[in-house]
Amino acid sequence: MQQYRDTDYAAVSAALHAREAKLLTQAMAERMIDAATPDESYKTLLECGYAPLERCTLENVEHALSQARRELYREVSVLAPDKRIVELFQIKYDYHNAKLALKSKRGGEDVSRLAMDCGRFDAQEVLRGETSAVSAAMSRASEAGHSGDVRMAELLLDRACYEEMSALADETGSAFLKDYVALQIDAINLRTLVRAQRMGCEDDVFAAAMLPGGHIPAGQLKGARGDHLSSLTHGTPLDGAGELAAKLLDGGGSLTEFERACDDALMSYLQRSRRTPFGPEVVAGYLGAKEAEFTAVRTILSGKIAGIAAEDIRARLRMSCL
Repeated sequence: MQQYRDTDYAAVSAALHAREAKLLTQAMAERMIDAATPDESYKTLLECGYAPLERCTLENVEHALSQARRELYREVSVLAPDKRIVELFQIKYDYHNAKLALKSKRGGEDVSRLAMDCGRFDAQEVLRGETSAVSAAMSRASEAGHSGDVRMAELLLDRACYEEMSALADETGSAFLKDYVALQIDAINLRTLVRAQRMGCEDDVFAAAMLPGGHIPAGQLKGARGDHLSSLTHGTPLDGAGELAAKLLDGGGSLTEFERACDDALMSYLQRSRRTPFGPEVVAGYLGAKEAEFTAVRTILSGKIAGIAAEDIRARLRMSCL
């Protein structure tokens, strides 16, 4: 399988580092939050290359974000020497669509409006359940999920999603990408532990929800609390999140703060790419920064449209890659 040298990324790295100048900055986010109206808030995004809107409504914002995301993946796919790096970020959208297909098949609901057409596969073909149009792993997980509990079927799709991501990262030969996927899995498992113990989740559901492939063995997290839980994440990017998880399971702490710590751990990891002149890290870092930007834009504008106070919008924001 073809591998690439860091120097093969010289041109694309230079191009993406240049485009970082148009990423949403903290100062721009603050300007959006403090704007008098949602329409005034959105105008800041024109500096980042977003399309103008006739009116800043939730529907129009989602359309603008979908358009920006499609353009991002189409553009970077052309630039990147190894398309598997881009696919690592696209996989989750394929599985989002696969879950929609499952709900449609089970409930007969029209879910086409919720599909995200920025994955590796055509969204409408995934919604129609055309197994020949998707990966073998997704096809197997979808087929297995046709019977039984819907929640368990979704967990099968989640597992297949991250198994595909792990395999793809391994194929690239990039230690940075392999560690990034493992960190995502650790963060998901830590969240699963907190939610399962707080909700009194049944053992079989908890076991199905825990994902393999992280740096922290999933089996060690079962029943972990207090100092033991903190020790499992100590010295890892999830150190702070582990301490907050331990507090939550002892009846204290903030769930919102914990969730933010998990997301910020991933962003902190991707920030390493900014210290890399060229290599696959730059591609991954830029895609991660754009995904963080999309999340921030949605958080700010949905808050502005709903009339949420500025300080409450700020509390919901995550770290960016800048």
